[in-house]
Amino acid sequence: MHASVLARSALLLGLLVIAQPVAAQNDSFFERASRSRMKGPPSASVLVYEISDFQCPFCAEFASTVYPKIDDAFIRTGQVQWVFVHLPMPNHANAWAASEASLCAGALADRFWQMHDRIFAGHNEWTVADDPAAVFARYAREAGVAAEPYEECVRQDRVASLILADVIFAASTRVSGTPMFIINNERTVVGVKSFEEWQELLKKELERKR
Repeated sequence: MHASVLARSALLLGLLVIAQPVAAQNDSFFERASRSRMKGPPSASVLVYEISDFQCPFCAEFASTVYPKIDDAFIRTGQVQWVFVHLPMPNHANAWAASEASLCAGALADRFWQMHDRIFAGHNEWTVADDPAAVFARYAREAGVAAEPYEECVRQDRVASLILADVIFAASTRVSGTPMFIINNERTVVGVKSFEEWQELLKKELERKR
């Protein structure tokens, strides 16, 4: 196994361990929740961590205009693995609930990315809603997540420790704003770049890894 793959596996395992109470470290629920926000093969030459906040308008812009093109060109083709890292900012009142909604959908029905897309697409709806939790529950039902287990997941804060692990990881990177991206644990990209800029960055990284 390549050294980069070993390093990646160790880091992801570390996130899983931090996220789980000692008594629950073998709980497949947490493993499913954590893995659900990883897209692309673990053997990919390039690993990108996206540190993001669902209520951040710049993150929403990236998710709707740039990420789908990266997904088509690099992630679905097996060249890049992409990991979504949650950083719900304290000044964004509904960001934590959005993160919980996405991870509950991921753990229960492997629908993290469907919820990711829907939450960002509905940014102008739930950020001003009187009851954003009800909006997220509707998104989850529309994505095919069973209502009762989803509501229990949210009510019992079953993914809270995983979100906290993400926050700790993000803090360790000295994040200066969202969205922020870490490429192969070496290069940092801050803010919304165009797809053309990302294309150039990722192609150079792929060439470097050959």
